[in-house]
Amino acid sequence: MEVILLSKIYKLGDSGKIVNVKSGYARNFLIPKGKAILANKKNIESFEAQRIALEQENKSKLLIAQSRADKIKKIQSITIASKVGKENKIFGSVGVRNIIKEITTLGIKVNKKEIRLPNGLLRHIGEHKVMFQPHHDVVVYFIVNIIPKN
Repeated sequence: MEVILLSKIYKLGDSGKIVNVKSGYARNFLIPKGKAILANKKNIESFEAQRIALEQENKSKLLIAQSRADKIKKIQSITIASKVGKENKIFGSVGVRNIIKEITTLGIKVNKKEIRLPNGLLRHIGEHKVMFQPHHDVVVYFIVNIIPKN
């Protein structure tokens, strides 16, 4: 089934590209989520008319994401205090919610989906590299430093 992509999709293509995908993927995911439309003559013509507006919208989203990433870059690292047991292991773990709570206290609004923990939940004290990805083209790494709570 041929569809026109309305936004960039990982390992599939950029916005505006006509791609051939399995019909179930198109019907059950791409089209209902508004990520693609069916590639017929009518839709191709209407998409060409809307292409400029979509490109402008994508550029504005990218600029907003870059400005948010610059704010995170300025922070460079955050510190979270947690109870620690033997062998420098944390009781429980530090996850995305804890990181978001700490970042929002610094005055930056962050979504749960934008924080990525490459090695899973943080369970030991020390410095951990965490990824902030507000847009598929914008990636910033920062340090989460976990210290023992007194």
